[in-house]
Amino acid sequence: MAVTVEVTRIFTKPRRLSRLLVLLLAFAALLFLFLQFADVKHHTRNLIDSVHYEIDAVQQHDHKDVTIQGEAPKVHNLNFDLVDSSNLNIPKKARKVLPRNNMEVCKPIYGRVTVFTAMDQRSVKVRYGLAQRSLECYLASTNYTLVQVNLDTDERVKKHCKHRSTYFKKHCAAALYLEDTDWMLVLDADTGVINPNHCLEEYIDDRVDMIFYERFFNWEIACGNYIVKNTAQSRQFLMEYANMEKESRKPGAWLGSDNGPLQIMILKHVMPFAQHIIDTCNQMWHSSKNYNQYTAYLLCVKVALGEQRLWPGKLRIYKRAHAWVRDSWLTSNEWSDIDFMIHGWKIEDIKNAKHFVSPFKQDFNVTECGRGYSGWHFELSKKKTVEEIKKQLFDFEKDHMRTHPVEGRTPYFLTVPDVGECYPHCEDF
Repeated sequence: MAVTVEVTRIFTKPRRLSRLLVLLLAFAALLFLFLQFADVKHHTRNLIDSVHYEIDAVQQHDHKDVTIQGEAPKVHNLNFDLVDSSNLNIPKKARKVLPRNNMEVCKPIYGRVTVFTAMDQRSVKVRYGLAQRSLECYLASTNYTLVQVNLDTDERVKKHCKHRSTYFKKHCAAALYLEDTDWMLVLDADTGVINPNHCLEEYIDDRVDMIFYERFFNWEIACGNYIVKNTAQSRQFLMEYANMEKESRKPGAWLGSDNGPLQIMILKHVMPFAQHIIDTCNQMWHSSKNYNQYTAYLLCVKVALGEQRLWPGKLRIYKRAHAWVRDSWLTSNEWSDIDFMIHGWKIEDIKNAKHFVSPFKQDFNVTECGRGYSGWHFELSKKKTVEEIKKQLFDFEKDHMRTHPVEGRTPYFLTVPDVGECYPHCEDF
């Protein structure tokens, strides 16, 4: 009778029944969520373990192909994009060096920095006076070391550099003097400073050993101005480059003096496995009969390298107009705050120069130079805003789209066989 009474009470009080049902449903929902979470966590852990296993396998495979001897990374015939740069002691990001402010001291964060120029005897005092004096005035405000080499009389050069051409002998000399410093800026004798409010450290990238840039008008990798680190790799590269002198001389061919060899040298250095495209570009270079055909060779190298500009442990190529120097005639010696050096000053002095629009009111007296802007006599009308220089470069590009040689517009694979000569081994690296 008691049980009957209790049951009756439960069913006769609907509020209690509804509460009980709500509690049961809530418990069931919590139980369902718990089971789902446990299942997801289990699968997630399996997935993470699987990914870790794959990463470990790849790293073990890469470690078999990469070895380090001493502090300098050894050069291997492999694609550095596939290698973990941390295993090569290469910084993942370049150090951010702020632009020089109001001629402040340039801090030696990369060690000793040398500025190197080289000329033959007849050019020492007759062709490049303005550029060299602007360089000396700039260096008077820094702690960099200036090395000016006479290629005809320097004993180290005479002993080790037997090259006939001044251009190739210069690269040999640079390799010799690189041993005396940590980083070296190699300059053409006609490269001068137009805006001294910059430090060389702004352009050094310690992820690489060599730094080049593209010339604005034809995408050629410039050979006269470059930055190199004192490593065995850099010295060997420069010596091999200098020794390409014989290859650059061919009767009836237009091979671009020391400009031509540098393009194929860089292509071989950063893509040693791409033998087919190396052979193709090399053939186009050696078959060039004039400048127009030479631009086809430049385009071949450009297409092969693609948009990549940084090869960690090897070299970097600055995009046009973004390096420490550009050609003077692009903007008629007009400049802005972000400009540093100008290439193409082939004059001895401002007073006697013909057809030269000077960015300075008067020539340099190096004894006045040193602290701040002392010794710099700017022609203020030549100082422009960044936007004004940008507009001039834009206009040049638009015009050059119309005047650039046709040969330099057509990709190599539309002018020579891309597969026919290497098939079926085009993919054999």
